[in-house]
Amino acid sequence: MSDRSAPFVEQMTDSQPQLRDPARPDAPTIGDVRHLGGRGALYLLALVQAHHSRARLAPTLEGTQAVLSVLDALGVVRVDQQIRPDSHIVAGDKIAWAYTWANVPFDELDARLKDHLKGDGQEPAYAETWLRVWQELVPQEITAYLQHQLRIHQFGDFFLAELARLLLPYDSRYSLGHWRYACWAAVRSMASVSLQYPGNVELLKFTLSSELPRRLKLTQGSLEGKLCFSPSHSLPDCALTSVFSGIATRLGDRYWTSPPALALL
Repeated sequence: MSDRSAPFVEQMTDSQPQLRDPARPDAPTIGDVRHLGGRGALYLLALVQAHHSRARLAPTLEGTQAVLSVLDALGVVRVDQQIRPDSHIVAGDKIAWAYTWANVPFDELDARLKDHLKGDGQEPAYAETWLRVWQELVPQEITAYLQHQLRIHQFGDFFLAELARLLLPYDSRYSLGHWRYACWAAVRSMASVSLQYPGNVELLKFTLSSELPRRLKLTQGSLEGKLCFSPSHSLPDCALTSVFSGIATRLGDRYWTSPPALALL
């Protein structure tokens, strides 16, 4: 989006979402937040909080699209292909959406969804859903953090393709904090190699693909917490992460320091 359109976007996100097109014959009829299901309630609260704080919704663009796709299918929001006067914009990802759920006023959502997730959402029946969400979030968080480190050192996003291959055989021994350390250390190695061999892209790819698994293995022999990076202020949490770790579950810091496990939920 160009700079000329930025004031328009800011003006829209300042406004209160209004109900538009309340009749959704293409979606199920949902009467209350309790009927959204665990994932639906989690996603909608994350969107509400992202809207109010202007934070990112999910760690990656693909994650944001997945969240909005579920909410659109439930009929509580409509994802707009083009920006309209009553659209609202997801911060960072520039995706337009409108609130379309007539049964619950938008200004009541935050409190009602929090009550639901802190109450019913803590029941054992929700644990399997939360585990799947956690397992889905970890690769997104790793990708977002590696992209952040690459951009700090002015490396292109195309290096993320090396990570995709490593994430396929996902090893449950490693926490998100371990992955963050490995990404940080691997990119620092890339920076060192780049100074010695400027412009050698293939060597940089090799460095990243070899350093990441090596650094991950080092975390297993380190003192507890030594090679485990918690969130940093340079890369703020997205709304989905905050709602999941602090409201839908009681994970807190364990979201970063422990691999996804049903026993922790």
